[in-house]
Amino acid sequence: MSAAVPSAGSAAAAGFDEPDERRFSASRFDELDEAVFDDADDPGAVADLDGELRALRAEHRARRLRERHADAVPLPSVAAPTRSIEVFPARSLRQLRRNVASVRTMLGLGTDFVTVTYGAAGSRQAGTKELVGWLVEAGVPTYAHLTCQATDLAALDATIDELLALGVTGVLALRGDPVADGGGLVLPHATDLIARVRQRAERAGRAPDDPLRIAVAVFPTGHPDSRDLVEDAENVARKQDAGADFAITQNFFDAADYERFMTLVDRTGATLPVVPGLTPTPSVRRLERIAELSDLTPPPALAAALAEAPDDETRRDIAVRTTAELAERLAHAGAPGIQLFTMNDATTAVRILRMLDDVLDRHHPDRTPGHQATGAESTSWQIDTQGPASKAAPSSATRASGGAAS
Repeated sequence: MSAAVPSAGSAAAAGFDEPDERRFSASRFDELDEAVFDDADDPGAVADLDGELRALRAEHRARRLRERHADAVPLPSVAAPTRSIEVFPARSLRQLRRNVASVRTMLGLGTDFVTVTYGAAGSRQAGTKELVGWLVEAGVPTYAHLTCQATDLAALDATIDELLALGVTGVLALRGDPVADGGGLVLPHATDLIARVRQRAERAGRAPDDPLRIAVAVFPTGHPDSRDLVEDAENVARKQDAGADFAITQNFFDAADYERFMTLVDRTGATLPVVPGLTPTPSVRRLERIAELSDLTPPPALAAALAEAPDDETRRDIAVRTTAELAERLAHAGAPGIQLFTMNDATTAVRILRMLDDVLDRHHPDRTPGHQATGAESTSWQIDTQGPASKAAPSSATRASGGAAS
């Protein structure tokens, strides 16, 4: 690496302004699929929901997370890629039931961990905590989205402490969107939030053999507030220096964008793994909305194919195929896994997750079902794993050992 290239530490020392941490995720699709949220909360559904939750807990209680040793919790790599899913919290009892059923279905296909969104502009924080709590109780490796939005620092600290008390595997630290008047953020940057979470975890006595993992968002096609992609890459280094363990990208449509961005990240000296985040688009409406939130232009060929498709099933086939093809190209490029932004659409996600297994098998023939690395009896989903924080070998000499500060 050239001596003129800044190190991970020098990016922070250079004093670059960190851009707004807005990140594409399913929780920002407030206007989509409103019918899902319009169901009245039927009192009789409470018993059914309790039964679903009991079944979820019973199903996984025997496989609760075992002891987690810091030296046995390495980071993701091309040699041991992870598959994860993002889900968003419910607005109603009926949708909460769908959440439980959808997550159970998707976990049965070997997903390594789940991330739970914070809700649009922090609007569903309570739902995030509820869904996180149930997943953690069932032994599911769970990362909760966390933003800098709060009424004050005391309220933010209370949220962090509550997540720690729930026993989350980690958090996905985001700046979040300011409210309309520009306020609502009690910390200026995600790097400040990382430090705050580390501090609260130490104060709470989080044991060294049960390390809290911190993920962050990165922007391979550029953040609207950044000067250029070089600044976005430098911000990856700054987040690593602040204590991030791995990153998940905002949505993108072209594997070349990821490869170009990772070349710039490598030049900063940053080594944390960067997991691509992908969103299936089984409708023109969703494709356009994703592109709008990601500040991208919808791929013309994909938009045309969806528009010309005769029915929903054909559009779903297109979404599955294009997402799997993109994942194949990313695996070839050395990506340490895939996070699927599921939009709580288990039907589409399940098909893609099955295809991802085929993709990973082609690129990693020695991998075992469920990404199991412990040698225990194989099952479709290993709750022993910590997701991206549990995968061992480095993906390349330039991203070796995942040297994130913690």
